[in-house]
Amino acid sequence: MKTFRKIARVMLATGLATVLAGASLGAMAAWPDKPIKLVVPFPPGGNTDALGRLVAQHLTTSLGQTVIVENKPGAGSMIGSQMVARAAPDGYTFLVGSIANALNHYFYKKPMYDITKELIPVSQLVAVPNYLAINNNFQARTMADIIAYAKANPEKVSCATTGVGTSTYMSCEMLKSMTGAKIVNVPYKGGAAAMQDVMGGQAQMVIANEALPFIQDKRLTGVAVTTAKRSSLAPDLPAISETVPGFDVTSWYGIFAPTGTPPQIVEKLSAEVAKMLQSPEVRKRLDTLGATPVGSSPKEFGAYVNAEMKRWEAVIKPLNISLD
Repeated sequence: MKTFRKIARVMLATGLATVLAGASLGAMAAWPDKPIKLVVPFPPGGNTDALGRLVAQHLTTSLGQTVIVENKPGAGSMIGSQMVARAAPDGYTFLVGSIANALNHYFYKKPMYDITKELIPVSQLVAVPNYLAINNNFQARTMADIIAYAKANPEKVSCATTGVGTSTYMSCEMLKSMTGAKIVNVPYKGGAAAMQDVMGGQAQMVIANEALPFIQDKRLTGVAVTTAKRSSLAPDLPAISETVPGFDVTSWYGIFAPTGTPPQIVEKLSAEVAKMLQSPEVRKRLDTLGATPVGSSPKEFGAYVNAEMKRWEAVIKPLNISLD
């Protein structure tokens, strides 16, 4: 009798599990069946916003549901990132994340969310150099000139960056630390505002990955790129490392989801992103942004983010940078 009851319990549990699995598969098959929110944690007008809108446009077509971009700027991307980290993990809220998500983990003693626990990687979108550009009338024209001028004129050179805790902010801090140049780091709320002030003469230089079009049409004068080597998108611009050996900051952007989002949805979205990044139309648009398409799997992007976290922990801690 006991054996019969035990068998009945096992059969009941197995049947229930089968029903639940079937329901879950049905839900996955139906995804998406309502609009999707893509959170951009920076203001309109910068590269993050441009990438988010490009992704939203193509996913709206490929998924057959409207993908809505919602800008939630503030605290170097932490406000928008926290919003996604705390969202329901149902496959209807995603984040356009960036290197800022890795940096903020170490810039703040008490970050607003934990990237290692509350967000999961979906796919890396692109890799982008930061460009160092100057006001067209600034007298220091090369990287060596700027460093020498800033040393001779302490705190007379202002460097506009695209937000506290971003890769451009870190680029300026690394430049100061590695050269001893007394440059004032002025974080703005996004790249568009930063470049407008440099063009207007309120700051002498800017570090921004949005700067390439401004350099190309001569609204700003390009000086260098922050990556270890020159960029194929601007081969005439030297790398800062050619003047400051060992300097290397590469921006990246990718899609993240709240932890707990069903893996089938994560994999499907990752595949759609990879497909999108193969489009000649999309690649042409990315060229104008100075971005190199990637389109990695969740596993590949996760490994990349982990490597970036370890790298920046080693860089930031000795500099003793704290933003809270």
